[in-house]
Amino acid sequence: MVHLNQTKLTQDKIHRIYRLVAYILGGISLIVLLVPFANYNFPDRVGLALTMNLGFHLFYWIISIAPLSQLSWLKDNSIVKEFAKRAFTAFSYLIIAFCLIITISIISEVISTQEFYRLTGLLTATGVILGALKLNLELRGKK
Repeated sequence: MVHLNQTKLTQDKIHRIYRLVAYILGGISLIVLLVPFANYNFPDRVGLALTMNLGFHLFYWIISIAPLSQLSWLKDNSIVKEFAKRAFTAFSYLIIAFCLIITISIISEVISTQEFYRLTGLLTATGVILGALKLNLELRGKK
């Protein structure tokens, strides 16, 4: 029997998922670098691997940290801070919704073009979603 506490999303679970996806991304990056595909030469493959990694890690950290630092900067003005907290919470939900739409778009494009290397964009979207989940969780915990 699964208890409700085991299924609850926590900071630790989000960070574990982030690390797991980062390891998967590292493996995929090595494959992209070592295996030629779709007339991509080596510098193009290096650029693709860098873009995937930078996109995943930067979006995760920027989305999960930047709004919180802005919110703490507004600590003196409680009316503005409450409005900003609600706006950032709505922003985190919108980010997740847009990423899901983009994910569906990427998958449908890959199905129609049969260019499977474009699925690497899903890894960046995963970083964005994880960052938004972490932000949302931290905002719910702030008073």
